[in-house]
Amino acid sequence: MFAVRSASIDYRPMTAADWPFFLALHQDPDIMRYISAPRSTEDIRTHSFLPRLPPWQKGSAHWLCLVMSEKGSAIPAGVTGFIDRGDNVAEVGFILAPAFHGRGLGAGSLYDIARFAFDVCGYRRLTATVTAGNEASRRTLLKVGFTHEGTLRQNYFLQGRWQDDWLFGLLPGELCPAPRRG
Repeated sequence: MFAVRSASIDYRPMTAADWPFFLALHQDPDIMRYISAPRSTEDIRTHSFLPRLPPWQKGSAHWLCLVMSEKGSAIPAGVTGFIDRGDNVAEVGFILAPAFHGRGLGAGSLYDIARFAFDVCGYRRLTATVTAGNEASRRTLLKVGFTHEGTLRQNYFLQGRWQDDWLFGLLPGELCPAPRRG
């Protein structure tokens, strides 16, 4: 088993016991504002939660999904990870519980995940897609070293209309030093 290491964040693979936390994240309208329209409990379980539970290895068709918590705490703060998109490229993503916004966990987890993806898994490039207007995610990606590479206009149907998507990319030499928490 692999391990993502950090001085300030603990990571562990998501398990079936994380279902209540995962569901709460995915049913919070403020969290999902830029991610997804409201979905049924069964849809979230079947299409988002259960596919992330099998053991992950490079080339898996499902997301590496890690539950993060502040160092030494058993309280889950969010989920983070990436999915293999082929050609040695992975797409990263993270979701934080509202109580943990503004504490540096998003940037810290992206830094740790990027280091793991480049140094351990050997990916050559990381990407991220963010619905336009999600300034908090944009700032977090830029803080870690991602470059805003473009915009896909009217690419994602959300909130009853077509939304633009911002595209970000990161190469190994562009990763910024570990962000400071707080």
